[in-house]
Amino acid sequence: ELYHKIKMGVATLKGIGNAVGEFVKKSTEYTENMNLFTVAMGSYASDAQSFAESLEESMGIDSSVWMRNQGIFMTLATGFGVASDKASVMSQNLTQLGYDLASFYNISYEDAMTKLQSGLAGELEPLRRLGYDLSQAKLEATALALGIDKSVSSMTQAEKAQLRYYAIMTQVTQVQGDMART
Repeated sequence: ELYHKIKMGVATLKGIGNAVGEFVKKSTEYTENMNLFTVAMGSYASDAQSFAESLEESMGIDSSVWMRNQGIFMTLATGFGVASDKASVMSQNLTQLGYDLASFYNISYEDAMTKLQSGLAGELEPLRRLGYDLSQAKLEATALALGIDKSVSSMTQAEKAQLRYYAIMTQVTQVQGDMART
C-alpha cells in the first residue's frame, strides 16, 4: 500500500511538473511572438495588436499566434521593399486569409500560413495545390488587366509582391470569411 501511495505521489508531482513546463513553454512562445510582432510591425503594432486581441475575444483565435503570423507577413512584405503602410494592410489581410484557408480546406493554420508566405515570395506550387495560380502568365494577365504595361520580369521585388498579393486576394473570394461563417 505504501508503494502505491508513493507511486501516486510521484505521478501527481510528474503531472504538476508537466503543467509547469507547459506554462513556461507557452510563456516563452508568447514573449517571442510579441517580440517578432512588435519589431516587424513598428508603428503599426499597437493598432494591429488591438485588432488581434479583438479577434481572440470574438472568434477564439490565439492572439499571440495571430500576431506571430502577421509579423512574419509584415517582415516578408517590407523585406521585398513594400512600403510599411501597405505592408501592414497586406499582413493583416493575409493572416486573416490564412485562417480562412485553414477553415475552408480543413488544413492546419500553420500549413495555410506557410502556403501564403510561399505565394507572397513567388513560389507557385504551395497555393497551386489549393487551385490558385500565381504563374508568370497569370501575373502578366493580372498586371495588364490593372493597366500596368510593365512586364513582371522588369518589376521590382516590391511591385511583384504587391501583384502576387493582389492575384492571391482576387482568386480566393469564395474562401474569404469562411472561418467566421463556419
